[in-house]
Amino acid sequence: MRYYQPNPACGCGRCSTRGLMGPAVLVTLGVLFLLENTSNYPFERTWPILLIVIGAVKVVRYVIPDSGHYNPGQYPPPPYAGPYPPPFPAGAPVEAAQNAASPSGGPVVTPAAAPDEGSGDVHEVRNG
Repeated sequence: MRYYQPNPACGCGRCSTRGLMGPAVLVTLGVLFLLENTSNYPFERTWPILLIVIGAVKVVRYVIPDSGHYNPGQYPPPPYAGPYPPPFPAGAPVEAAQNAASPSGGPVVTPAAAPDEGSGDVHEVRNG
């Protein structure tokens, strides 16, 4: 069993329902006071409903899975985490790196070659 510690920066289901208790209690109190004013059910008879709502919220928070949770002090996984191909060894020829298939199966995009000297795009600076 993994130790669970609430973290406001976490986006898992259990941490995102962390602020559910307060609104649930306020709404329940409002409904109970409304029942007291509009019916023959005084608050002295209906207050156990408040305990039922608190217990239900606790059960919901316990049942929701905490997959993807990280405790405070842990770093979240980077958003770009995924299967990447292993890097080429330092002595590998450049052609092997350029001709390797991409992980998605699509074409490999290589940087464009430098412009030719005769095209006029490159200006040479000469001293003297």
